[in-house]
Amino acid sequence: MCAPGVAGAGGPTLQATRIQYGGSVNEGNCAALAQHSDVDGFLVGGASLDAEKFVQICNSSAVHYKAVGRL
Repeated sequence: MCAPGVAGAGGPTLQATRIQYGGSVNEGNCAALAQHSDVDGFLVGGASLDAEKFVQICNSSAVHYKAVGRL
């Protein structure tokens, strides 16, 4: 959800606003979530407690963001 002031601003303000997804991000869904054009990153919670899973999240999202020129 976007703050009303940002959503109504449009143009440069909306393009400059970064959206961090803070839902249930894990190694199984991060690649699909990264493909949403309005998601610029993740706020990783419990999945970050397992180093191997966290690395999978980082690598998976980085591959997609590089491919679409957002990293």
